[in-house]
Amino acid sequence: MFDRVNDAISGGGSGEVDAEHLDGLLRDGEELQHALANDGTIEHTEDGRTTTIESGGGHGAYMLVTDERVLWVLGDQPETAEIAFEMNRLQTSHVRKGLINSKLEVQTYDESVVFDPDEGDAEEAEDYISNVGSSWADMSSALAQARDAIAAYEDACERGADPNQHALAARSQFSQARRCATREDRAPEQKIRAEIQEVVTELAHTRVTSWLDRAQSQYEAVAAALDEDRYGDACEAYVDAAEAVEEARDVIDDVDDVPEGAESRLDAIEADLREAGERFLDDAAGRCETALDAEEATVAVDAWEEAFDRYRAAADAGWNGHAPVSEDALEYQLTWVTAGLLEAMSAHAAALEREGDGTDDTDEAGDYYEDAEAWFERARDLAGERPHHDADDYEAERDRLEEKRLESAGWEFGG
Repeated sequence: MFDRVNDAISGGGSGEVDAEHLDGLLRDGEELQHALANDGTIEHTEDGRTTTIESGGGHGAYMLVTDERVLWVLGDQPETAEIAFEMNRLQTSHVRKGLINSKLEVQTYDESVVFDPDEGDAEEAEDYISNVGSSWADMSSALAQARDAIAAYEDACERGADPNQHALAARSQFSQARRCATREDRAPEQKIRAEIQEVVTELAHTRVTSWLDRAQSQYEAVAAALDEDRYGDACEAYVDAAEAVEEARDVIDDVDDVPEGAESRLDAIEADLREAGERFLDDAAGRCETALDAEEATVAVDAWEEAFDRYRAAADAGWNGHAPVSEDALEYQLTWVTAGLLEAMSAHAAALEREGDGTDDTDEAGDYYEDAEAWFERARDLAGERPHHDADDYEAERDRLEEKRLESAGWEFGG
């Protein structure tokens, strides 16, 4: 080790050092910038506890400054550094000048090392550590904030909130990190940019997978709600899922790096979702067919109501072009179903009135009329909820039957 480091610092610590003999300590592509040496001691502080590390056998200690790390090495032929600080973890560095010698201190947020060199230029090394290290550290801080924004994006998407502000926040941090790559001429710009690109790719992948996960979870919510006849919840989940599919498609078109298998997963979700929507609308249409074919008014009413509940849930949820059906087509269908339902309710009420007219039992007739009144009340309420229908028409029928019921029981208004 001594010979190898001596070779490395043969230039006197000017910064023009040679890493040829240090390949076992350095990573692929890592470049040595400064090397310092002393008689074999390193002062290390961690968690508030300071220890002096000494090399054995009279071997020296060495401080190696690369474009990525600061290393402290003991002994003759070590396979690994005794202590290593990544440049992106550095907080401060400074030279403690004394009458006889100067000590170089390097700190991270949770540990520090003091090195007293007798070979190499401590001030040159500190200047490199301070300026290049701050580029790395500030870049790292910006990327940590970008990752926080990416996590917030994922969480917002999962909750159904708009995540785009978090993507913008992450991009802002990328810009800050890129400035760190170019503000110091000695900083390894391409290495810093490579680390930034990793997080840029994380954002791209998170944007895609978050929308895919959202679409998948809402599709599953559709199936669960339909199993329990919760048509409103099912339709809201369907619209949410369809919008998530559209967002996922847009994001895939927007990003430069698409996760493997994302497009095929999106195609599968979209196909499953469309099939679920088509089944839902086919079921509603089948109820209409049942209503049209029904010979009994009560059967028709039940079928029309079941169709009405489904179409109204879809309309209230904001279906527009889903399944596919346009908002106008859905509204037209709902109007037609409403008309069928009102007609069936009126027909059933009329049938009950005829039953009342055909019986000689006054109490029984009153019960028929009262039941008919209830059906006209239901028709009145439904007509009041929907356009193109007049609730007053059904209210008038209900009032007429109420008067008829009271008259049949021997009552007269005003008596």
